[in-house]
Amino acid sequence: MKANLILARGRIRTLGRSGLKTHSHLAVAGGLVLACGGSEVMGLRGPRTRVVDLAGASVLPGFNDAHAHVVYYGLTRFGADLGGARSAAEIAERLKAHARTLRAGEWQQGMGYRADELAERRQPHRRELDRGTGRRPAFIDERGGHARVANSAALAAAGITSESRNPPGGRIGRDPDGTPDGLLLESAMRLVADVHAPPGLERRAAGILLAQKLLLSRGITSVGAAVNRGFAGDLRAYQQLAADGRLRMRVNEFLSWELLEAASDLGVRAGFGGSLVRAGPVKVFVDGGAERVAMRTGGGTWRTTPAELRELVIRATRSGLQVAAHAIGDAAIEAMCDAVQAAGGDHMRHRVEHCTICPPDLQARLAKLGMVAVMQPMAARFGRVASSLFFPVRDRTDLAPHGRLMRAGVPVAFSSDLPVAADPNPWAGIQVAVDDQVNGIGLLPALRAYTAGGAYASFEESKKGTLEPGMLADLQVYDHDPIEEPASHRPNLRPRAVLLGGVAVFGRL
Repeated sequence: MKANLILARGRIRTLGRSGLKTHSHLAVAGGLVLACGGSEVMGLRGPRTRVVDLAGASVLPGFNDAHAHVVYYGLTRFGADLGGARSAAEIAERLKAHARTLRAGEWQQGMGYRADELAERRQPHRRELDRGTGRRPAFIDERGGHARVANSAALAAAGITSESRNPPGGRIGRDPDGTPDGLLLESAMRLVADVHAPPGLERRAAGILLAQKLLLSRGITSVGAAVNRGFAGDLRAYQQLAADGRLRMRVNEFLSWELLEAASDLGVRAGFGGSLVRAGPVKVFVDGGAERVAMRTGGGTWRTTPAELRELVIRATRSGLQVAAHAIGDAAIEAMCDAVQAAGGDHMRHRVEHCTICPPDLQARLAKLGMVAVMQPMAARFGRVASSLFFPVRDRTDLAPHGRLMRAGVPVAFSSDLPVAADPNPWAGIQVAVDDQVNGIGLLPALRAYTAGGAYASFEESKKGTLEPGMLADLQVYDHDPIEEPASHRPNLRPRAVLLGGVAVFGRL
């Protein structure tokens, strides 16, 4: 067999058996790596082979962002950008300006503010939003994705009054007299979302394309597309883009827990789908975010109780479906371990998304139960500066324990949690994981967590994640060698080209 493409005279790292060792040549045929080695690879050149002289440029496997809210991020691009807002008044002004782009009667959304960055040091009040939105129903989401503020019109549309009760796993914020103040925490966010018409297929597809452009520019060729809500239409949007030839990254699409029964009845199993779009794990929220994480010492919010989680994991395991459980606190992680053990699910690679506060006994249980920790390495930096404020953790060694989990035998996959991280660039997280003086790891394990780790989490380790012969030719090219770059430069690295199956989908070779 002759190659379709040969990359010559480069610094090529497969991240496979040869680790960080460099090779000079790589051959591609039929979308797969045909060979990787030295100048002998040129023997695979045929009359129609395209040969690209890399002139010393560096090649790595494409990154796999194992947990990113692709559709949600894309849809927020059509809303008001509240990132960096410094006061409730500024939020209202941005909403007012954005409203001029909307049709009469259309709901308004905004995203990206942080309450701790506002001058008021609190969440905005519904009346403050009203000043920018008037009678138009509107709600805004905090960047972490666990708090929402609705204006008066949106609360009225949802029928939320002083008589409304808190939903299980959530809370309605209230003024001293019991009147809703607009704040909706955790599952209470659904109260307004459920009366807001979901975006149509065309809008979702447009949002995916916006997210895809950003992800590809960061060298990401595969993504675990996490969900916040049970939109069955997300999978349809990906499939339509793939059919139209506009999907240029590989997608492992999560299914919200509400779709478990439907997916099971349809015969959907882990890995169902094709080379571009696959049905991924069933997503469930166990605890909340920030100060609402479920801890063994008490406190936190149970969005899914341990009893409910056990039944869900049992049903999913029996149906051959993997579960991805949002679990930040040690009590939430323990509940997921208990559920997997009760289900006999040690063969399903059930996932703990975030796995932020994980002491040694739970590290051992995750390994024994064959579970995967899907983590955001940037949480390590956050933990160093803010654990005392947000995470009730006594021992810093339990916070973002990347190295300890790996040594315990737990497969670790890295991710961005876009748009919680506004920029999904993997290099920033990789460098944080390497620099962490408590739970740090080497550069090779960090790179593998952002490549082969994600492939393992989606049962695709035999297809992608390295540039070994026979693997998908999903790769990224850099003008300068990222491995040789000073550590301080890595967070700002950008590939000059990205290839999917040997075909350029970003930049130029």
